[in-house]
Amino acid sequence: MSRKLLILSAAALPMLLHAAQAAAETEVTSSSRTTPIATSTAASGAADDVKVTTDGVITLSAEGAIATVDSNNTLTNNGTLTSTDVSNSTGILINSGLTSTVTNGGTISLTEDYDYVDSDSDGDYDGQFALGTNRYGIRLTGSGDYTGTIENTGAITIEGNNSVGIMLESSVIGDILNSGSIAITGDDAYGIRNTAKVTGDIVSDGSISVLGANSVGLAVDGEVDGSVIVQGTITATGYRYTSRYTDPDDEALLDADDLLQGGSAIKITSNVSKGLVLDAPPTDTNDDTTDDEDGDGVADDEEGTAAVYVYGGAPAIQIGSDSQAVTLGSAGEGIYDYGLVIRGSVGAYGVHAGVTATGVQIGGSAGYETLVTNGINLEGSISASAYEADAMGLHLTSGAIASILNNSGALSGSVEAEGSSNAYALLIDAGATMNSVVNSGSIIATLSGETGNANAIVDNSGTLTSITNTGTIAAYVAATDDDYDTDDSNTDAADETVTGKAIAINLKANTTGVTITQTGVDDGDDGDDGVADTDADGDGVDDADEPAIIGQVLLGSGDDTLNLLNGTLYGDMSFGDGADTLNIDGTAYAIGGLYDSDGKLSINIGNGGLLITNTDTIKATSLNLGSDSTLVFTVDPNAGTSTQLVVDTATIASGANLGLVFNNLLTSASTFKVISAGTLTAGEIDQDLLGDAPYLYVASAHVQDNDVLIDVRRRTAAEAGMTSGQASAYDATFAALSANDDIAAAFLSQSTSDGFYNLYNQMLPSTGEGMFTTLQAVQQQISASTAIRPDGQDRYGPDSVWVQEVNSLVRIEDGENLGSDTKATGLVAGYEAMGDAGGALGVTLAFVSLEEKDTAAKVGEETTASLFQAGTYWRRSVGGWRFNLGGGLGYIRFNGDRSFISADVDDDGEADAAVTNTAAWNGFTANAFAGIGYEHRFGRNYIRPEARLDYVYLWEGERKEHGGGEGFDQTVASRKYDNLSGDIGVAFGREFGKEVWVRPEVRVGYRRTLAGKYADTTAWYSGGTPFTILGNTSRTDAVTLNLALRAGSDLSYFALEGGAEASRRQTRYSARLVGRAMF
Repeated sequence: MSRKLLILSAAALPMLLHAAQAAAETEVTSSSRTTPIATSTAASGAADDVKVTTDGVITLSAEGAIATVDSNNTLTNNGTLTSTDVSNSTGILINSGLTSTVTNGGTISLTEDYDYVDSDSDGDYDGQFALGTNRYGIRLTGSGDYTGTIENTGAITIEGNNSVGIMLESSVIGDILNSGSIAITGDDAYGIRNTAKVTGDIVSDGSISVLGANSVGLAVDGEVDGSVIVQGTITATGYRYTSRYTDPDDEALLDADDLLQGGSAIKITSNVSKGLVLDAPPTDTNDDTTDDEDGDGVADDEEGTAAVYVYGGAPAIQIGSDSQAVTLGSAGEGIYDYGLVIRGSVGAYGVHAGVTATGVQIGGSAGYETLVTNGINLEGSISASAYEADAMGLHLTSGAIASILNNSGALSGSVEAEGSSNAYALLIDAGATMNSVVNSGSIIATLSGETGNANAIVDNSGTLTSITNTGTIAAYVAATDDDYDTDDSNTDAADETVTGKAIAINLKANTTGVTITQTGVDDGDDGDDGVADTDADGDGVDDADEPAIIGQVLLGSGDDTLNLLNGTLYGDMSFGDGADTLNIDGTAYAIGGLYDSDGKLSINIGNGGLLITNTDTIKATSLNLGSDSTLVFTVDPNAGTSTQLVVDTATIASGANLGLVFNNLLTSASTFKVISAGTLTAGEIDQDLLGDAPYLYVASAHVQDNDVLIDVRRRTAAEAGMTSGQASAYDATFAALSANDDIAAAFLSQSTSDGFYNLYNQMLPSTGEGMFTTLQAVQQQISASTAIRPDGQDRYGPDSVWVQEVNSLVRIEDGENLGSDTKATGLVAGYEAMGDAGGALGVTLAFVSLEEKDTAAKVGEETTASLFQAGTYWRRSVGGWRFNLGGGLGYIRFNGDRSFISADVDDDGEADAAVTNTAAWNGFTANAFAGIGYEHRFGRNYIRPEARLDYVYLWEGERKEHGGGEGFDQTVASRKYDNLSGDIGVAFGREFGKEVWVRPEVRVGYRRTLAGKYADTTAWYSGGTPFTILGNTSRTDAVTLNLALRAGSDLSYFALEGGAEASRRQTRYSARLVGRAMF
């Protein structure tokens, strides 16, 4: 706004007048003055300008004005004007009929010595906010006109009922300016109020706050020939506490005097010729160095942004009267060519239960006309939120007229309620008028609860005939649950019954016809970073800028047109009577139910798509599908119904795509009639999209007479490309889906092979291959350690105890069965007696922890095992020959969980299906080994060919899962694994030292499975038919590589060893640390 010139013109007359007067003025510099001062007698009984300096203080203890302007002189307060406990007091009193300039740059403080007390001992204060009355910071009164400016750049603080910060009871030829602060505490109070005409502007760049019942921040009750401009903060409330206790018991302790209802932050009941502007600093629109883009005389970086808030039931901004018509004229040109311009923020918060919240209300309650010339321009935000009550962002009551809402900002209404309260972003009452909504920002309604409705746009007047959307229009209903929600015994919002509706656009009251157009806008490089913005559909509109309508679209009985030319629509489309048209093009996509009450709907799809979610028969006059069109129907196999379009004429161009989605499982092959036409002209139907039907099924479309039919059957295991292991469980898993709707729905939402197998593999039981293979690796580490002499020489003597840490990782790739990663960590302790003839006999105890994750496992999903094992071994050396053998028995305790976590197809931030079960079961293991080697020395170097046999056996008991529910929990029958392998290799090493020796060593080898097999896995879903996944052969050929560093003395031994083994589909890694003490 260019308002500097307005201020200068209003101030010109008094400035010229004072230029002709003496330059002298009367100053108040004393800090102890206790008598009032008036301009008419300020200079020893003569009139003079008055200035209270920064050191000056006038304290008055009697009623009346502290400073009075009663002559054509100026008054400036840079000091302090104060009184305490004095009702009927005024900081600066201005008589009308004068020419002057009044400026408060200091402090006006009219307060009282009154402390709140907790009289009922309930933990919160009680009583009134103020006791005194009729206190005014600056007051203009009288029957004449006042010429000049009244400005507050300082602080006005008042405690008192029926009090006002700046009160204008007489006409003002000039401007009213507030760039300071005004704080009023008391009932029926005002921050700034005019009840007479102001020919200039009322501008508040500073702050206004009011606390008290019915108290209003800025009240325009008299005409304003200029603008009302806010570029600061205005807050109004009657609440002692502006936040709600989360505990209802604490909230119940609040008394009536804690919950008083204040007034509006801004209330306009009279004409404002140049409108209401909530302004913000300008956006830098060019590359020059101008510091004042809008030319208002204030540097842009010193300008504030309007922020208008109410805590309570009054509208944050209320425009309209119950006794007269009100008009807001255009505020200027360009973005200001509207009666109401909001570039800042408006917030209304009901806070406490049952208190309605309204952001902006146009119109009163008596139906008088309230005209907002050229409509409303919202570049900032309007929000309203309520608890167990309605919330309305922008509300037009009967008599309100605003031809257009141009929204490039954010308009919202939100409600949290268990009851039937409703949230509205835009509500137009019957008797109001709004013809057009142009939205490039967001219009959003949110209902947190189950029974209320969320309404983004509702027109009950029938006057809204055009909506153009390039932004977002959305309504959301989200179920809630907590400890205070008594409709069930848990706090799970997912099991709440939701009856509330999410309505994006409700124009059912319209009878003349409505046009809704959604299109995209290419806004250039977001962020101006030179990086191309993502545009997945290649339509020229960045993904981040794609428009959307989310929620139901409800239309009336006129001839309505819904044009979807870009972006998305998620929600039911309900056309009433009339010759209606649905046009989809420009890569737009609509998903929702389609309804038309009289069958006079024309459907045209060019380069776009429509997924019809209801399975009704839909009558229409015409259907036109272009070559790049997509039309998807919904099938309800349980009910035996599907979407069917019955049209007079249908034209299907070659290349048009038809598709299907399923509400539930289709268990047998079926044919669905999806289009039935009186006259059908069809080219070649593109079958590609039918491939995007649920991957579970194979579908094909064909034309028969004037009908289009789609054949559907379940995909075979071979068509799905399943491995033998996956195929074994296919029939049983498909049957199990019928017992779990959530899991079935997750499968039905997958149209690709990858998406299908991501879910399907989660349904399969673990074959245990990774667990058994890792158990083999652990046993081989133990047997290898017992074969090693702890002495570098041929010396034998005392007994020894030893401890070995074992670590192993086995990675198995996917094959016929799922692969896995399994790791093991444990300790092995041993005692052996060594004879001087070169032999040793020992025993071992081992504890090993194993953890297996198959390739389908989700975060936190695993099978664990704890192995407790005892064993014995014998070792003998004869010359260079080395012999060893041994064995052991062990007990294993298994614990496992299995999870099913699907994708978040509905974009609610959570997986569409998520279940987890657990199981615990027992097992036993046995092992045996034997080895031979010959070590030949070449000085300090040596070579040792060696061979070893290892046998490992594992029995697992029955695994019975619980916690996942029917359709997921399985029972896995007991199973047995065994493996006999042979290993040959050669070790090369060198020995350093004598009494204390070190031996680095490298070993290469070859291991082969000689006998044995992984167990077959027989499992069944709860109540289902058993299926068997055949175990892979355990016969493998592997190349091995081991590194070791050993060291010792007569009484100690230490070894650090690591190795790797590679075979087809499998890689093993091992590491062990051994320590031994001899005695």
